[in-house]
Amino acid sequence: MVPVVSGPGRVPAPGRLVGETVWSEANRRRFEHWAWVPEGMGEGPFPLLLLLHGVYDAGGFVWWHKGSARETLDRLALPVVVLMATDTGAEQGSGYCDWADGTTRAETHVIDELLQWASWMLPVQGASRHIAGLSMGGYGSLLLALRHPGVFDSASSTSGFFSPSRLFDFVPEAATRMWGDEEGQAAHDVRGLIADPTRREGLRIALDCGTEDVLLDDNRLMHTRLDELGVEHGYAEHAGGHDWDYWTARLADHVCFALGHDTPLAPAPSAPRGRDLGMAR
Repeated sequence: MVPVVSGPGRVPAPGRLVGETVWSEANRRRFEHWAWVPEGMGEGPFPLLLLLHGVYDAGGFVWWHKGSARETLDRLALPVVVLMATDTGAEQGSGYCDWADGTTRAETHVIDELLQWASWMLPVQGASRHIAGLSMGGYGSLLLALRHPGVFDSASSTSGFFSPSRLFDFVPEAATRMWGDEEGQAAHDVRGLIADPTRREGLRIALDCGTEDVLLDDNRLMHTRLDELGVEHGYAEHAGGHDWDYWTARLADHVCFALGHDTPLAPAPSAPRGRDLGMAR
């Protein structure tokens, strides 16, 4: 791993930011991922929070470059590994999906490759796993958690959308390329997946959105749908728009929600569960 070196005379931080190149067999490419790893808090294992970015950006580095993730995590000083992933950089946004035409296999990379890599290379083996993201990353967060029940203990979205057709605002005329047909699109529709109790069993869910955000109605509708389904979840609205000022301010809420700490993203969660992956770190 390549650490980001602190400046002269800097007080030791509670964590370090490291970058790593991860090979993807599914995509036949190398991808850059970044992680914040606790220091001075024991050897772990620590809970893992997978943090997803939005459209136009191509890597998790934007969370610390644009979203001050390092400063937020240093301030919180919580025992958690935060892994900032890439959506593979396909088109203007991959939706964290495996495209029907083979353009990208983003879902396979995150679920089958990146999580396995993390279990080997980061101090997270056997601990709880969580996923969160902004905008397209919010969609990806709930999508991946619902398509892979039991993999994540919580999923949360900030300024997210929940209909796959929203991606066409950024990747026009890509429906057939991405999902093949209507059945494939339905299999990636969070609004439909959430109705299946077996997919959301044991999964804690939360979402928030800015009151000046173009996706506010999408979030209010999802909030209403979750209420109608009787799904306990966290929901919050705050002043702000669809921008990095808002996401930077909200990151701490999502980290605390994942760990079960006090946060505006009520309700209070149950204790996270661990798991044994059967692999040595």
